[in-house]
Amino acid sequence: MFRLLLFCLALLCSGMNSPAGVASYTERGTIDFDKALQLLNPYGTWAKVDGQWAYTPLDREAPYTNGRWLYTEYGWYWKGNHPHSWLTEHYGYWKRGADKVWAWYPGPNWLAEIVEFRATPTHIGWRSGAVDQNGEYVEAPEDRYAKSEEWTFVTKAQFAGPITPGIVAKPDAVEKLLDDATDCNHAYMTYRPIDRPGPHPADFVALCPDGGMFSPLQNEEVTPSPFRPGLAPKVPTANPPAPTITGTASAAHAPALAGTGADADPVDTRQVKYWVTMSLPTFWTPRPPEAKPEEVYMYRPDFYQDDDGIARRITLWFNPSSRTSLKDIFAETAAHPKTDAGPAPGAAGNSTPAAIPAVSAQARNPFQSPLDAPVEPSSPSHPANSSSKANSATTNAPSGLATPANGK
Repeated sequence: MFRLLLFCLALLCSGMNSPAGVASYTERGTIDFDKALQLLNPYGTWAKVDGQWAYTPLDREAPYTNGRWLYTEYGWYWKGNHPHSWLTEHYGYWKRGADKVWAWYPGPNWLAEIVEFRATPTHIGWRSGAVDQNGEYVEAPEDRYAKSEEWTFVTKAQFAGPITPGIVAKPDAVEKLLDDATDCNHAYMTYRPIDRPGPHPADFVALCPDGGMFSPLQNEEVTPSPFRPGLAPKVPTANPPAPTITGTASAAHAPALAGTGADADPVDTRQVKYWVTMSLPTFWTPRPPEAKPEEVYMYRPDFYQDDDGIARRITLWFNPSSRTSLKDIFAETAAHPKTDAGPAPGAAGNSTPAAIPAVSAQARNPFQSPLDAPVEPSSPSHPANSSSKANSATTNAPSGLATPANGK
């Protein structure tokens, strides 16, 4: 019995000595939306637009115009350069208002990209639009494709590298490009074709001189796995065929057929080595030293709230005195216990509760929810007040946000 106890203790210790933090980087974690509000605070302002809360960054840039596209196991992933990109360009959606200013409408679900793509033989274009809880666009196609001012177009070569506002097509050119463009999707071949938005990544292997769009193992021989899509054999890049990037597949890139029937759709069998996405446990966590070259790290938590819950959290953030919860009631009871001085003024035989005192200035601070724990980490480098914390994150955050192993 004693030996069995020692054996169990040894097993427990061996588990405790396993590499620290493994679960933290593979699991997304769940947070309250108030933490997101604290992190967003220094970089923009909130307002209600048509009854919905919307966030306008101070930089006033169009979304998805400052960063770059990476190809991951989820398909195209947008790696933004702004401190708020981790949230505003992966949850919810963007709309361009009548004042020609873009605003972000929050949502609870993380997506690698929240844009639709269209393309011409020379350019790639994308646009953010309102989506439902399943990520489906709620606007009719004729409305989405008629708003040229909401579309961003770049050349194929530009799509393969860093995107900046200065390289995107001008408004007059965008109108013509949008008229000529068609839907742009692709079927990525793993153990089966997977339909995804955007052009086929193999079209850009020869157009990406810095290689940052793809994993650094792009040109290594890797054994394909039916259980981990994207671990593909070496892709020959010498004399690549001229890409035809519109549509889901091209006959020029389709040596194989899906199915055996004569009318089977062609399948593009080219593959690339994608980036493997990993999750950072906090906004400030740096990329771990044990990270593999093909891994890209990002902060992408789940939220406790759904769409309605997020709207309530934002409302309470700016009006904490409107809170009504058991915690409020208990705190109020403790602060104003009942006495035997007689019934309070009111109807005969009844007592009315004492008036709730005004909420203190600290509780009214719109930069911190009075019922939530302070933002972590709590250290000298991150002061206790939320505004300072969020500002200190400005310098620390970029190294922890979606940083590929090669630093691209």
